[in-house]
Amino acid sequence: MSGDAAGMSACATHHKRWLPLLLLSAMLALVTGAQQESDAAKAAKAAAAKNAQQAAKKAPAAPPLLEPVQPVLGWIYPAGGQRGTTIEVTASGTSIVPETVLVTGGGVTGKVIDGSQPNKVKFSLAIARDAEPGERELRILNSGGVSNRFRFIVGELPEITEVEPNSEKSAPQKIAGLPVVIDGQILDADRDYFRFPAKAGATLVLSVEARSLLPFIADAVPGWFDPQLTVYDAAGKQVAFADDNRFRPDPLMFFRAPADGDYTVELRDVVYRGRGDFVYRLTIAERPYVTDVFPLGGKRGTEVAVEYRGVNLGGNLTAVRGTVKVPADAGRCITVNGLPFGASDLAAVREAEPNDAFERAQRITAPVVVDGRIDKPGDVDYFVFSAKKDDKLVLQVQARRLGSPMDSVLTLYDGKRNQVAENDDWNDPLEAILAHNADSRILYTFPAAGDYYLRLRDIQGKGGEEYAYRLVLDAPHPDFTLRIAPDNPRMGVGDTAAITVAAVRHDEFAGEIKLAVENLPLGYTASEALIAAGQNEGRLTITAPAGAAPGVLSPVITGMAAIGKDTVMRRAESAESLMQAFAYTHVLPTRQLFLAVIPGTAYTIASSIAEGKVLEVKPESDTPIVIKVRRKDGVKAGVTITAVRLANNTITTKGVFVAPEKDEAEIVLNVAKDAKVGLRQDMIVSGLMRANNQSIVRYARAIPVMVVAK
Repeated sequence: MSGDAAGMSACATHHKRWLPLLLLSAMLALVTGAQQESDAAKAAKAAAAKNAQQAAKKAPAAPPLLEPVQPVLGWIYPAGGQRGTTIEVTASGTSIVPETVLVTGGGVTGKVIDGSQPNKVKFSLAIARDAEPGERELRILNSGGVSNRFRFIVGELPEITEVEPNSEKSAPQKIAGLPVVIDGQILDADRDYFRFPAKAGATLVLSVEARSLLPFIADAVPGWFDPQLTVYDAAGKQVAFADDNRFRPDPLMFFRAPADGDYTVELRDVVYRGRGDFVYRLTIAERPYVTDVFPLGGKRGTEVAVEYRGVNLGGNLTAVRGTVKVPADAGRCITVNGLPFGASDLAAVREAEPNDAFERAQRITAPVVVDGRIDKPGDVDYFVFSAKKDDKLVLQVQARRLGSPMDSVLTLYDGKRNQVAENDDWNDPLEAILAHNADSRILYTFPAAGDYYLRLRDIQGKGGEEYAYRLVLDAPHPDFTLRIAPDNPRMGVGDTAAITVAAVRHDEFAGEIKLAVENLPLGYTASEALIAAGQNEGRLTITAPAGAAPGVLSPVITGMAAIGKDTVMRRAESAESLMQAFAYTHVLPTRQLFLAVIPGTAYTIASSIAEGKVLEVKPESDTPIVIKVRRKDGVKAGVTITAVRLANNTITTKGVFVAPEKDEAEIVLNVAKDAKVGLRQDMIVSGLMRANNQSIVRYARAIPVMVVAK
């Protein structure tokens, strides 16, 4: 044993020896102290309360807001309801008193009940009898704009809400009958207990929606609510437990009751945390539940024969057969029985065993999709295919993205069985919802003609019927996906909003993307914009007319690019940017872009460059631009015009300050000697005002800038 290890062992032994005495001493001290200090504590609390009241009376009133604050939604509870009912919802956040409750998807309407507190409000939600079951996006609209979204679930089963106190196993909340959905909330290291009836031999499905309601939390580790379920019998003995559902943090349990009687389920956070946004939906029901589908996908425009696996599928069956129709216009995947189902333009073949060695490798021909399984622990699948010199292929596994627990690793060998490439995990930027992107991908240019081998296995050596995969061999398809984040920008009447559009580039596409805005009301204008070749972000502006009515717009933003001989257009999807555990940022798609036009703002800014004019600049030159500031009556604060940098810092400006008594300032556009002639980019100037505990950002209409020859 090393010296450090021996020291640690001795220290641990010493602590174990004295721990009982230390605990007894501490307990006696606490009891004695509590008895002696109870009266003093009461007096101290009374004095503190009196002092707080006096301080509140003396404290100066908060300065008036220069403009409305944009609402930020923290959580809603409950986060779902049965169709055909009306429920009361509590919402928490910042400045969230609603003028309107916005719910996407139809069938759900809201009405404010209590808006007396700016950061905690109550409203009712009426769910139509014919409302489509599934997820909605709920937002708050008020004079400050549109809030971020929170997920709301429209269900079909009866629902109840958790009733405290139910934090002790000996005193659980009693559930009269099943099926049921329980809407609950874990607060302050809470745990919730529910007693439910079950019949011997019945298979009950207990499932939790928690992380699926709020995928990422900025100030919590690991970055989401991580619930677990434990079931106890009438004697208090644990009879079932579930922490996760494969790779998903939300637990799923199939509980087969050993005898008729009542059982108690405990729901708590796995590390005993609790807070307002730890909202959950616990479903307990003897219902069909599909866990797997095989194959994991099919060709667009075809009907695919599939096998479903799960529980309560009819009689004593755990697997049934069916078909899936894949629409010709399907995206990357569709949903089948709540599971993702991949869509492809390629014909599929089935993996054929035995193929667990080089000598037994299954011969395939690219392009192709192979539907297979790692059907037992330790299984390895080998494939062999031919490639020509300088062929380029994308070799990828689709498994985790399609609900399979497989953690793949893909290895490529040449004809002499020398390893030439390998990949374990590839981060798919369009799958940010996954806690672990575990699918493999190799983009490879073949240096010589001949046979090549692919080996596919689970890196943890696991396997089973559920370890399905789609192995895709195909030529690269350069393309792009556009996303707009945030999905709830705002601007004032006569003001300008800056919209950021990010490009996710696929298969080495690096060309420029021209952006355009459609579906704007009469009088609104939008700048043309460009995501330059090799860059991943562009910005454009939308300007409201001076006489615009406050409200909400949903403009459509598109991108156009030349890819090979084709010109392709892609519609940008709205998205939200969420932080996880103080560090990581994830971009998740949302259903709709909400651009709010709000009433009177503190100030606006505008440039001296006429609308639509392209500002021509030359290498190694300086060009002055006047920025005008228009303040609302009574606003006296200064504005900082921020610096702008374009084209890898070959075009720059320096920030300037517009003093409270001034209404304009000059910025100078500095063009470097090495600025590329022909370069065109849009410059968006922003202003920052700090006053009355507010930091208010405004934008000027985008200025098209073109570098021309001297």
